[in-house]
Amino acid sequence: MVRNQSGIGHLVLFLLVLVVAVGGLIGLRVISSDKKSESSSSAASSQTSADKQSGKIDKIDSSKLAFDKPAATSDPFNDKKGPFYHDVYVASSTDGVHFSNSQQQIISKASVPDAIKLPSGQLVIYAVDGGQRSVSGLLVAVSEDNGKTWQAGSLQVKTSRTAYSVGADPQVLLTDDGKLRLYYLVFTGPPTSGQPPASVNKVYSATSTDGINFTEEQGVRFEYAQITDPDVIKIGATWFMYAAQGSTQIYATSSDGSSFTYKGVTRQKGSVSKTVALSDGKYRQFYCADGISSSATADGVSWTDEGVNLAVAGKIICDPSPVQLAADNWLLVYKLAN
Repeated sequence: MVRNQSGIGHLVLFLLVLVVAVGGLIGLRVISSDKKSESSSSAASSQTSADKQSGKIDKIDSSKLAFDKPAATSDPFNDKKGPFYHDVYVASSTDGVHFSNSQQQIISKASVPDAIKLPSGQLVIYAVDGGQRSVSGLLVAVSEDNGKTWQAGSLQVKTSRTAYSVGADPQVLLTDDGKLRLYYLVFTGPPTSGQPPASVNKVYSATSTDGINFTEEQGVRFEYAQITDPDVIKIGATWFMYAAQGSTQIYATSSDGSSFTYKGVTRQKGSVSKTVALSDGKYRQFYCADGISSSATADGVSWTDEGVNLAVAGKIICDPSPVQLAADNWLLVYKLAN
């Protein structure tokens, strides 16, 4: 009887030791898993912090969007063809070439829109503020739902220049270091009603890490007689800037995207463009000619016309800016006027 009790005691002791050992192993695995999870979270947090410190922009904080002042109730320049009478619309496409007009107005009293999709998928438009709500003369609008709804506010530009506005005809791109660079035209003074610019115009640039507040870079990117609407893109190792001289399109090139040199005429009829990269390695340029038309290129110099992409009867349609949402989903932002 004593032997049996002793055997039972040993068995109980063995089972207790086994339970403690298994519990310890489970505890170690849980602790190890928690540490890995903490390490992973810490790494993700560190990466987010690193992105902020490096100045990379993922999206614009829409809660910080606001206009500097109320919209003007009358045209300050008395120009019936000016941006006070322009509105920004959007069209859609499944192939990036042929667009259907949805008649969807997204910004009133705005002109020369330029669109970009940020890394987060947020859509952003920079445009001339025809409503005179912005001290800079420019506005920014964002969409979180692929262009269905938009929220707008004033664009801020820190500059040492003094002028009636900071600039016009904005065009934006994402730099290799994750910032936004905005190219824009600077006139020598307010435009004369119904007349094209008669002087040498200059293209400046500014950079931003939040998409709202920009700091103007030193120097002039390009200057040439009677140019408007800069369109900048890198093709291969060369930067191209296309600009309008009325209905004629000219182009200049640069090795660094900072200092451009005039090269020649792209086309005699068809200007005010936006050029985008395609998945097949080519580039498509949208421009104003009998509505909105496009041409394709592999080198930025030789172009193949593709015809008219979008036209609206009885309206002036111009300043096209396409953005690709998915493989078979494109939006085209543009200006519409009477």
